[in-house]
Amino acid sequence: MKLVKFVTIIAVAAVAVSAFAQGGGGQRRGGFGNPFAVTSLLGRDEVKDELKLTTDERTKLTDLQTSMGQKRREMFQNLGIQFGPNMSDDDRKKMTDAGAKLTADQIKEIAGILTPDQFKRLKEISLQHEGNAAAADPVFQADLNITDDQKAKIGELQKKQIAAMMELGQKMRDGEMDQDGMRAAMAKNTEIMNSEIGKLLTDDQKAKIKSMGGAPFTLKEGN
Repeated sequence: MKLVKFVTIIAVAAVAVSAFAQGGGGQRRGGFGNPFAVTSLLGRDEVKDELKLTTDERTKLTDLQTSMGQKRREMFQNLGIQFGPNMSDDDRKKMTDAGAKLTADQIKEIAGILTPDQFKRLKEISLQHEGNAAAADPVFQADLNITDDQKAKIGELQKKQIAAMMELGQKMRDGEMDQDGMRAAMAKNTEIMNSEIGKLLTDDQKAKIKSMGGAPFTLKEGN
């Protein structure tokens, strides 16, 4: 694998992990981002149909995804940081802050394209499939009354997740692991992280995650 491609994959994954439930750049299921973030779900046909998107809305969302992808690539190129297992805390913070801001901008744009009812339903679908990970998502933290102390502890979990992801990336670069193996390992790490986040939540917060999900919605396999 070429170094540039490797760096891009690791950078996207790192932002996706650090911004965790924000989705990184709208990665689809099977990619390195969070497949259940609101940005990711809009890439799925069954979700578009559930939201009853108009042709105009679909076009605007496609254009937005394209422009955000370009902005994210430019961000990686302009950060001037060293990616890898030994990335400094300053570089990691620089990367994650920039990625989180881009994602927040993207979500704001999405909310401006969709109707309030459509955006509410999109959040419901995201919430019911994210589970405990919703506590790490700025989209839901206010609704779930996530405290500053909980945010700080979730942040520590995210740092560990990023470090683990970087180690996996190094193995892939060294030829010890292919992309499918990395995805499987990252999925396992995410499962562990969700479990750890659950330990930080109150019973009331867990109940809200279940109750705010709206009508059950099944995502198609393989999308």
